Amino acid sequence: MSLENYLVRSDVSETEIRCSFRQEEVSQLHTFLKEKGFDWYRDFLTTNLSDILKYIALPPSRREAKKWVGRPDAILLRFAALQISAITVQFQLDIDGIAGIVDSGSYRSFHSVIADALAHLLLGSPLKKFPFEGYDSPFC
Repeated sequence: MSLENYLVRSDVSETEIRCSFRQEEVSQLHTFLKEKGFDWYRDFLTTNLSDILKYIALPPSRREAKKWVGRPDAILLRFAALQISAITVQFQLDIDGIAGIVDSGSYRSFHSVIADALAHLLLGSPLKKFPFEGYDSPFC
C-alpha cells in the first residue's frame, strides 16, 4: 500500500475505539475527569502510556481480552487510547501532502509539511479536548 493510502486510511483504530463507548460511559467519564482535573489525567497518561499504545495497536478482538477489560482503569485507558488515536488521525490528515514529496520533493518541503502539522497540535492543546459531541472540555 502506498504512503498516501496509509495516511488516508489509518483512522480504523480511532473509529473502533470510539464506537466501543456507551453513552453512559461517556457521561461518567466526563464527570470523573472534571473532578480529577488535567494534571491528574496527564499523570495517568504518562504512567500508562506504554499500555495505551499497546491497546491502540490491537485488533478489536484482542482489546476485549480480560487483561484489558478487567483493569480497574479500563475506561480511562480506552479514553486515552481514543484521544491519542484521534490526535494521530488528525496529524496524519495534516501531513497527507508528504506522500507526493517523499519520492520527488525536497527534504525542506517534507520538513515544512511535518512542522505545519505539529505546530497545530502543539498550539492547540488537543489532550484538553473531550472527543465526544455535546460535551465541553472537562479540563476547563
